[in-house]
Amino acid sequence: MKRPLIIAIVLFWCLMNILLIRRQLWAPPPPVPLHTVAAINEPMEEWWGIYYRGEKIGYAAQKINPEPDGYSLQSSSTLRLNLLGTTQTVKTRLEMAAASNWALRQFDFELHSNDIRFLARGKFTVGRLQLEVESGGHRTEKELSVSQPPYLHAALKPYIVTQNLEPGKEQLFPVFDPSTLSQQITTVTVEGREHIKIGSKTEPALRIRQRFKGISVVSWVDGKGKTLKEESPTGLSLIRQRPEEAKALTQTRPVSLDLIAQTAVPLETPIVDPGQKNLLKLRLSGFNLAHFSLNAGRQRINEDILEIKREDLSRVRSYRIPIQEARFASYLQSTPFLQSDHPQIRALVQRVLEGESDALKAVTRIREWVYHGLVKEPTVSIPNALEVLQTKKGDCNEHTVLFNTMARAGGIPAKTVVGVVYLRGAFYYHAWSEVWLGEWVSVDSVLNQFPADVTHIKFLEGEIDRQIDILQLIGKLKIKVVEIS
Repeated sequence: MKRPLIIAIVLFWCLMNILLIRRQLWAPPPPVPLHTVAAINEPMEEWWGIYYRGEKIGYAAQKINPEPDGYSLQSSSTLRLNLLGTTQTVKTRLEMAAASNWALRQFDFELHSNDIRFLARGKFTVGRLQLEVESGGHRTEKELSVSQPPYLHAALKPYIVTQNLEPGKEQLFPVFDPSTLSQQITTVTVEGREHIKIGSKTEPALRIRQRFKGISVVSWVDGKGKTLKEESPTGLSLIRQRPEEAKALTQTRPVSLDLIAQTAVPLETPIVDPGQKNLLKLRLSGFNLAHFSLNAGRQRINEDILEIKREDLSRVRSYRIPIQEARFASYLQSTPFLQSDHPQIRALVQRVLEGESDALKAVTRIREWVYHGLVKEPTVSIPNALEVLQTKKGDCNEHTVLFNTMARAGGIPAKTVVGVVYLRGAFYYHAWSEVWLGEWVSVDSVLNQFPADVTHIKFLEGEIDRQIDILQLIGKLKIKVVEIS
């Protein structure tokens, strides 16, 4: 059964680190008395309930302890997610040490989802962020160059509330995300003071907006630096609660709202037999087209009209693998998530290819093995090839990661692309592959398509650190069919 799935890291970010809201203009609120602290001098603990359109789906907690030369922070969360009718429990844990200005010193991050476990550790030294990633029983080390100590999102609000920042003035912060191993610049603006209702009480609060990668996040924080509320017009909300109230989460009743169905992009005109179409023209709206490179390979954009042509495999230029051209080195290299140089991966590819040296035929062999070798199952994870090989299951992300890793191990340049695909009346967020065969050609190993059908709309490419850019589209993207043949 074809089961398109929103990128797992998108779900993770939406529900764990941030609550997305549409960018909007706020009228300046009337002044509200609010005493902000100069520093956090006593241990502080917070608990929140997490809701989706009024339905409780999880809870989160955070503890801050002052240290002689900075702070320690521990946070955790538990979520129950409905993904295509299956309920999955996802747990995260973060421990970090920060300097007196809340800049990162070191962190330890962990994610559990069913039988999936991902760990990332990091330590800042002058000009460098040393990282260690563990998943699927495999440990990888990585080092990033950083010009200054980064922040984690969990540390920004406690820092901001102690600074008495000028309202309306944007402040820039370098931020590191442990779940995607990515760096970004976050813009923080204190928008003003206002009263906010939490339960039966009305409290003065500082409203703070964080913007990164075109995404806007709003929090209401009290004078002690505690988060009172975060909410989204799309239905996500985080509300401060007592510990016993926050942890009151029904484990037996299924979560009613399917997150994947809720993020789908509906289409007025059904597309019949998309696999038989060679040309598709669509009108795209609701977002800033300039933020995405839509002119690539089989896609061409003219103003707001996107044209997609299906590739013709009879016209591609195959070659003998492994490819030797230096320009493809980045699409062949091993990464912490695509361990193409691991002996287990290389041995598997040798068995699958059985000596096949033609690139086109090798792609077909790998795609068929991945499609038939993995159970199609909704998964919340930070996918990497070795873990997928162990579990033998997953959604589009797991299929794509394993396919790309195997292709690279076989000497075929491969990359992940992210966008949407049409299925049963709507477009769903999706990930698939592109391989080099004289040109970049699409491969969908979860839908068993080579080339992929014309309803695959590509918005970006890259690993997890790039894929979070797709968040800019959720709740905004609109698609209309102009022509199909």
